[in-house]
Amino acid sequence: MSLFQKRHGPTSEPAATGYSIFDAQMRVRGDVETDGTLRVDGRLEGNIRGADVVVVATGASIVGDVSAREVIIGGTVTGNVTAVQRVELQASGAVAGDVEAAAIMIQEGGRVEGRMSIHPVAANGRQGASASPAPAPHLRTAYNGDAG
Repeated sequence: MSLFQKRHGPTSEPAATGYSIFDAQMRVRGDVETDGTLRVDGRLEGNIRGADVVVVATGASIVGDVSAREVIIGGTVTGNVTAVQRVELQASGAVAGDVEAAAIMIQEGGRVEGRMSIHPVAANGRQGASASPAPAPHLRTAYNGDAG
């Protein structure tokens, strides 16, 4: 067998959607555009646009707007969050900004300081055409998950 012999077998072509990670030691300034999944474990100062799924891990922070199909927040986001399908705010998560999605789930302990809008959102981050022409009522809240 030769060292330069052509290998046969599966090719290592990239997947249609990738998976990117900003490590806990990373601090990034600037906007991010991706079609794939993005996990932020460090600090990002900039906007995220066009992502499939954005995961903001516990202890991570984003200062900027986040727009994706789905957003899961365990850390902090200082900016607006827009999701075509859903936003999940975990118990350790906090958002200082508006949250807009077709579905919003807030676990006990999650915090939002801003408006929450639940209605269809188009892929471009604007209210979908299937929504009623009248503006949806907004809830202005500072919710910290405590009942009572």
